[in-house]
Amino acid sequence: MISVVLPCLNEIRHGYLPQIIENLVAQAGAKELIAVISPSSDGTDKLLAQVPQIRVIESAVTNRAQRLNVGIAASQGEVVLLPHPATLLPPRQAKTLIDQTFQDPQVMWSGFRHQFDLDHWLLRYTSWYSTAVRPQFGRILYLDHCLAVRRSLLTEIGGVPEMDIFEDTALSQKLGRYGAPVILPAAVVTSARRYRSRGVYHQALLNQALKLMYHLNIDPQWMNRLYEQKVQINVTYPAPESPSEPPPRKSG
Repeated sequence: MISVVLPCLNEIRHGYLPQIIENLVAQAGAKELIAVISPSSDGTDKLLAQVPQIRVIESAVTNRAQRLNVGIAASQGEVVLLPHPATLLPPRQAKTLIDQTFQDPQVMWSGFRHQFDLDHWLLRYTSWYSTAVRPQFGRILYLDHCLAVRRSLLTEIGGVPEMDIFEDTALSQKLGRYGAPVILPAAVVTSARRYRSRGVYHQALLNQALKLMYHLNIDPQWMNRLYEQKVQINVTYPAPESPSEPPPRKSG
């Protein structure tokens, strides 16, 4: 059985949740669907509670990595699928492709090909690079590729690193020690909402700057405040801080 763990925080305001629910429920074959919701103010919990196929877990955790770990701990499947909350899986065939791929005992983790729902040359290049280059040479897949991982491996590495941002990079770095991910022969579609609201080039430059900060070991909480700014999608904070403050170094 495959367990699907969907992390949620105020997802209705972004307009993607109804499509995500329909997409997950319609996947062919038996699967376990779990949604882990941090305290939300837009009715995300009420919408998910109306879907009998989804087990809803409400948790006081604050970031996406923690939500994923809560769901992983509650799940039962031998393989755990970690879909991005603004990404649509290939219609009806995602579970089938994962089942077929993980019949090979050598396969430890996988992800889908990627594309955005906005047609722009830079986004097409970004999707190509993140599908064809980064996984092969860097063994890194972001969560919007919808990672599927063997439960035994997730247990061995201690789950998803509980960081406010770049948790998927840190997770991939741990998974990559066990081999490169298998890229499944179908594409997921991710919302380009940040690119639409901020501008493609502005968001792309910010992303590259944040990657540099990650490698310089800058504190993930500060980086996530800079990334989310006034639109808190991944994490909730009790009081926003100015991103102009000097970034602290990550301790340790």
